[in-house]
Amino acid sequence: MTLSRRTFGKLAVGAAATTTLSMPFIRRASAADAAKLGVLLPLSGPLASLGNDVMRGFDLAKQMINEQGGVFGQDVELAIVDVPSSTEATSQATRLITSERVKVIMGSYASSISFAASQVAERNKVVYFEQGAVADDITSRGFKYLFRFIYPASELGGGGAQFMLDEVAPKLGIPNEQLKVALLYEDSFYGTAVGESARTVLEKAGVQIVDATSYSYKTTDLSPMVQRYKELQPDVLIVCQYTPDGILFWRQAREAGLSVKAMIGNGGAHNVNEFAEAMGDDVNGILNAGTSVYINKAGLEPETAKLFDLFHSEHEKRFDGRKPSAHTGMGFNAMWTVLKDILPAAGSMDTQAIREASLALDKPIGSTIVGWGVKFDPETQNNTRAFPTYDQWQGKQIRTVAPDPFGIAEVKAIPMPEWGQRGDI
Repeated sequence: MTLSRRTFGKLAVGAAATTTLSMPFIRRASAADAAKLGVLLPLSGPLASLGNDVMRGFDLAKQMINEQGGVFGQDVELAIVDVPSSTEATSQATRLITSERVKVIMGSYASSISFAASQVAERNKVVYFEQGAVADDITSRGFKYLFRFIYPASELGGGGAQFMLDEVAPKLGIPNEQLKVALLYEDSFYGTAVGESARTVLEKAGVQIVDATSYSYKTTDLSPMVQRYKELQPDVLIVCQYTPDGILFWRQAREAGLSVKAMIGNGGAHNVNEFAEAMGDDVNGILNAGTSVYINKAGLEPETAKLFDLFHSEHEKRFDGRKPSAHTGMGFNAMWTVLKDILPAAGSMDTQAIREASLALDKPIGSTIVGWGVKFDPETQNNTRAFPTYDQWQGKQIRTVAPDPFGIAEVKAIPMPEWGQRGDI
């Protein structure tokens, strides 16, 4: 699978050019300027696994930038707040702004948290950089100080469904009108947006959607859904889950002997090490639409390929041999871009200057460690050069299979073997 001509054209406008920052003037930073950024993430509670992955990415970028001299000639400082759920988002964002006096907030990976916290930032004219929350509604409110690095949910859910139609269905040999697909997604802004976008693509293709169910990610039992799928016998499951509920569902599916020909996740649970550690060899064969830090670095610009290698080596060195996840990579990418490109171009922590520098940023595809470029749409402030990648678990490792030029493997084992027979994938 490659980026389509239409999609690549949209993403790559100006990609042949080097990174540019077209500012009418750049104010020289004074000694009083210090880069103090607020960080707002779920670091405890049911969303903590991925929240802490993002935090590791933020922290690694900050450490590396400080070792290079920091920003404005001073070390970067992070004021960090824990937001276990959207309930705390408003109060914690307010605390960062009023008590910590930050002019920039980095967050938050969870769409429900981002939706609430960014509203506080906008009201106070504080710049909010969203690194990983995908719900379309986040950037449909006409905000001027909100910038999103990642693609929206409509591209994630719709892209995952289209990947299934293009790459999975032909291997199954089942015509679209006979293909049975079930959609299962957690019911926050994130899961609902992904699920509905997938449904739109599947309905247009004439696929049989035998079930579409949402649930709370805080659930402790998904066995009723497992039993329902045993009765419905879908060929393909398309799921959108966070880590605890994703592991719970797949364990209960194994215990009940639920068999499907293919399963495709949409970020969240299905491309993180905890999922593989929990499932062992039975993780193999599962596909995922999302973001990857296990891409073919030959698709990156030369300097970015060096940073890609450094990111991986330094992550394992500084975090006790731990391999980075996609969420770590997205956190690193956002923090690195803000500290390396945007703030130096702004010349200070003045929010209007930061906003102008963000809008002027023009990085081509292949200029970040996740393969994206960076060009924020002047109307929505969405990154128009972000796009999903597609992965498969093979040998208990996540391996990117599409799009070109970032794939490092081919899709294997479709239909998926039975439980206990996936060790050779």
